[in-house]
Amino acid sequence: MKTRKTLSCWDFFDEAWPQPFENSQRMWSYDRTVQIEKPLVAVPWRSIGFYALTGKSVITYKERLVKETIVEALEEIREQNPRGWILLVADNYGSHHANLTQQRADELGIEFVFLPPYSPTLNAIEPLWKDLKREISPTIFEGKDHFREFVTETFLRLSHKLSFAVDWIETFLPNNIQRLQ
Repeated sequence: MKTRKTLSCWDFFDEAWPQPFENSQRMWSYDRTVQIEKPLVAVPWRSIGFYALTGKSVITYKERLVKETIVEALEEIREQNPRGWILLVADNYGSHHANLTQQRADELGIEFVFLPPYSPTLNAIEPLWKDLKREISPTIFEGKDHFREFVTETFLRLSHKLSFAVDWIETFLPNNIQRLQ
């Protein structure tokens, strides 16, 4: 007899590598004297984001994106979202498909839904990353700790907006559960 899963979260999962020198904001002037000068200090860690529509969003940082660190991220996600089944929309990154990752996801009550190849527009976390990078652009950071704190606070603040997922919700969620607010 198959048991019915209680859905806790519809969520989006992705990795990014925002840097303190992001310069997606453009400056313009008639005489070309306006410049943005930012220190070119790179951070060694990647950001793993969990954009939750109905649960608690999570961002974590790892120096390498391998199956073991993806499993650690899944464990952090489960810790922050202890109830119910988690449906995780993700891209086809190799570490997401690894046996270790899939086995641990099953144990944690997390199920991956993989997007078709070359379809980042179907992952609602992508516009969130874009907005985060836009907010990094005009900011000067005192150091790596300040940058990490800024990325964490900005990601969590932006993840409270459903606007990144509106098109996805309207397209893919059944009518009876479209109202998540």
